[in-house]
Amino acid sequence: MMVINIAGAKPSDTILDPFCGSGTIITEAMLMGYQNIIGSDVSEKAIEDSKKNIEWTKSKNNFADTKINIFVADVKNLSNKIPAQSIDTIIAEPYLGKPLKGNETRAELQKQTLELKNLYLDAFQEFTKILKPNGTVVFLVPRFRAGNDWIIIDIKNDIKKIGFTPDELLPGREALLYARANQRVGREVWKFTR
Repeated sequence: MMVINIAGAKPSDTILDPFCGSGTIITEAMLMGYQNIIGSDVSEKAIEDSKKNIEWTKSKNNFADTKINIFVADVKNLSNKIPAQSIDTIIAEPYLGKPLKGNETRAELQKQTLELKNLYLDAFQEFTKILKPNGTVVFLVPRFRAGNDWIIIDIKNDIKKIGFTPDELLPGREALLYARANQRVGREVWKFTR
């Protein structure tokens, strides 16, 4: 998976996906040989789905040395569940907002971007507590199509104020945009170092 490769973590590093959903990043990390994986999500159903997908992946491969811990947790309270400075790398495709139908007004999209920005900043505040010094965060930030342009979540400077530095993913580019033509939601891939 691209975001795992961008993180550049060592197989022995402890990886966290704090928005694990159905476990895609977790199972990809398993298949790539990572041995210490943690996943959390605010949704009990998502955690149950993750457990099923992890068990299915285990049934097809030998993961005797892999330690996986997944649990229900709100990203705003992760430091209550995860020891301080115990995580090497955080990799997340977070909650991207409610599904779009294509008829949303610019005001509705801007409201959603503000709500998501607040959620993401709360997450980064928690990351400062659980991430090891020089730890890495790979984080996907959505942007929403409004007509012929994008409504973006302007979050980089706020994340820098929390204590993170954006890394260049390509020369002169701190973020990579993934979006297909006519897609309503694009994803900016960011990598930050604490």
